[in-house]
Amino acid sequence: MNDIVECLVDGTLVFLPERLNRDPAVLRGLTNDEMWLALGTGAFLGLMLGIPLAIATASMAVAPTGMIAGMALVLFAGGTLLRRAKRARPETWLYRKLEWALASRWRLGRGSLILHSGAWTVRRSRRLHPAVSRWQP
Repeated sequence: MNDIVECLVDGTLVFLPERLNRDPAVLRGLTNDEMWLALGTGAFLGLMLGIPLAIATASMAVAPTGMIAGMALVLFAGGTLLRRAKRARPETWLYRKLEWALASRWRLGRGSLILHSGAWTVRRSRRLHPAVSRWQP
């Protein structure tokens, strides 16, 4: 590998690295935004499961423990599943897949996506009758 960086006369680089503007993977293949979303989802699910358990056991410490357990479970299990799903796909694949799912299933944000699938043709859509002429004297 060449250790010499190619520069122009004015000192700028000749090439631009491919992953310069990409979000880095922070934890288990998740980016920062995805990690916070997973933590928030896990906290909410853990709290919803922890409150009934706290009432049933008469111990308020079960609710925050359920939150932490839910966060850990969603973070590690979700990170593994999402890392497998994102493997060998473009960096915006997940966001486009979510946008497509919202548009096709719940009809949200349909203006920016083409949702029609089918054969495309290049023929005319209306046929003229052969006896009718366009040019009349």
